[in-house]
Amino acid sequence: MIFPFDPDKNFSKKNGIFGIPKDETNASLIINAVPWDVTTSYRDGTAFAPEAILEASFQIDLYDTQFPDEWKKGIYFAQCEDWIMDLNSFERRKSKIIIEHIENIDEPLPERLKRAQDEVNDACVQMNSYVAAKVNKCLAFGKIPAVLGGEHSVSYGAISEISKKYPGLGVLQFDAHADLRQYYLDFKFSHASVMRNLIENAHEIGCLVQVGVRDLCSEEFNFAKNSNKIRTFYNTAMAERMFEGETWNTISNEIVDSLPQNVYISFDIDALNPYLCPHTGTPVPEGLTFEQAVYILKKIVKSGRNIVGFDLVEVVPDKENQWDEMVGSRLLYQLCIHALASKK
Repeated sequence: MIFPFDPDKNFSKKNGIFGIPKDETNASLIINAVPWDVTTSYRDGTAFAPEAILEASFQIDLYDTQFPDEWKKGIYFAQCEDWIMDLNSFERRKSKIIIEHIENIDEPLPERLKRAQDEVNDACVQMNSYVAAKVNKCLAFGKIPAVLGGEHSVSYGAISEISKKYPGLGVLQFDAHADLRQYYLDFKFSHASVMRNLIENAHEIGCLVQVGVRDLCSEEFNFAKNSNKIRTFYNTAMAERMFEGETWNTISNEIVDSLPQNVYISFDIDALNPYLCPHTGTPVPEGLTFEQAVYILKKIVKSGRNIVGFDLVEVVPDKENQWDEMVGSRLLYQLCIHALASKK
């Protein structure tokens, strides 16, 4: 144990995330908060997720029947720098006006909105650099880097940097969407383009394995089909296989067998059935259960693969009963303890 602490009394909000004492120096895993929803194309609010998930995390019992002691390796929540939240708020106002114009007016953007669009794209570059710097700091000190969004575009800087340290990196994407659009709504670093941007620009990535996809356009389907780096486990196809008698164990083994030794997990909460995340930005019917998702994490650890980083994105807080952030905090904890359990 890295500190004296009773895990059954983790309710003090004077401590860090999950009620674990704050100890950045000794923590093996650092969660970097990135409150960003600038390019969100339907419902916004993901920028408020990190704080909401932190608040909900104090309701989680640390004991896990399969990995009861992984929290002892240390989990630290790193607050974002104020300027990121300010930049997000400023640029989100611009992007909403741009999106409204594109969706409702059949005319090119006027000059003032073109300038605003350039400014939004520049802000996204700043955010990517911010995330990359945070991740590089974790790697330099031997920590497992995690990113807590925010929209899915926050994954770009993290995965790009981690793939440089681990050439041939496998990216496991849990998602209802393929996120393979090119410059969606003319935002270069759109949440809907994050995996396309990574495949085209982060050449150290060995493969992208997508799980739960059930909403995509023909451009995305053809891009994935023609890429030798992408394998997609479509939700409908997985459901049909189970209807015809295959087990989730068989499908999970196939997913894990598609991955190399070093794995980065990018988890969009909308991969789950929307009864678990009803307020996420772009909900889609059906999807994975919580148990199905965690089962794949367990399979990765049991296979001996190394989870070298992860992100959790697209949680939108539920203002009435805090359900979305409660599910998000529990999923975040599972990602943390499985990443720690895989650490060699």
